[in-house]
Amino acid sequence: MPVPALPKFFPAALLFGLLALILAACGALPGGGELEDKTILTDQPVDKAQMLSMINSYRQKHGLPVLRHDPELDTVSQKMARHIAERDSMDTWAHSVFGLSQRLDKSGYANYAGAENLGAGYADLPAAFRGWQGSEGHNKNLLNPYVTRVGIARTNRNTGKWRNFWVMTLARPYADGRPTLR
Repeated sequence: MPVPALPKFFPAALLFGLLALILAACGALPGGGELEDKTILTDQPVDKAQMLSMINSYRQKHGLPVLRHDPELDTVSQKMARHIAERDSMDTWAHSVFGLSQRLDKSGYANYAGAENLGAGYADLPAAFRGWQGSEGHNKNLLNPYVTRVGIARTNRNTGKWRNFWVMTLARPYADGRPTLR
């Protein structure tokens, strides 16, 4: 017995129907069927003792006084690390003299001097520190004779270009007295 012929449009219609069914099924997958990962930011602990050892050893080699760790500057640094991690970029108005001054003021951190180093992509603290030493502007901040305290933070991003974002904030609070000119 002969099989009836199917219309010529049937394979294309069947293919279109199957494709629509597959796409509709994606919405039922966990996570809504998104093919891209959702961006997740994670604040990472930083070894403060290691950071102090590195910066103070470096400063002492250059005849400068040691810095003290300041948890308030950790908080300022963490907010900035999240800010740049959200953007997957260090290019932001917040990274300027005015931006740092405004952020320190907003946090209630009265100060005579402030400086900030940002870094992205460094896998660990020694790598970030070496990167700052190798950059003229960042190195100037590490060797700033007017600052007395330091804080640091790191935020990781699961997607994007850089993944690791570092911020070191250096300052001289009013409590440490007005700096003298060298």
